[in-house]
Amino acid sequence: MAATNGVWSEKILHLLRRMNNFYTTGLFGVKRYGVHINGYTVGDSGEVSMWLARRSRTKQTYPGLLDNMAAGGLAAGVGIRHTLIKECQEEACIPSAIAATARPVSTVSYTYEDEEGVFPESQFVFDLQLPADFRPRVGDGEVLEFHLLPIEKVKELLASDDFKPNSAMVVLDFLIRHAFIEPDS
Repeated sequence: MAATNGVWSEKILHLLRRMNNFYTTGLFGVKRYGVHINGYTVGDSGEVSMWLARRSRTKQTYPGLLDNMAAGGLAAGVGIRHTLIKECQEEACIPSAIAATARPVSTVSYTYEDEEGVFPESQFVFDLQLPADFRPRVGDGEVLEFHLLPIEKVKELLASDDFKPNSAMVVLDFLIRHAFIEPDS
């Protein structure tokens, strides 16, 4: 009996070593965590615009859909603030001095199901007000392009199927917190 358990233990360990721990957590019902950054600008007359990313068409998940300006999963042993700065630099070429000014504002938690299982997740949400003349640039290839959009256009797109689902929830959270929409609408 012990030999059988040892064989299975070795097989499971081998499988886990081959897979990224962020993606294997659902196998064990462990909640996954990430960081999402809402990038926005405020114009001279007070109008707010939001930076959205269009995901690369070669991304394994949700290719070509709209996304937050930067986001990423938390790896074991890596801090939230460190992940925020890393993702800003990698995905949008945002200097660390600017990324470090992001404010923690909320968490968005949800559970979703797909063909691979049921996955509980929580996203640590940050708002990053960017200088009006700043333009994010595509960094690591996970993003196809960036768009600076007025809030009315963001609201219109949010009602479409053009958003990555968890990013849509994070943008909705931004719109409610900044009183661009009412929670009951």
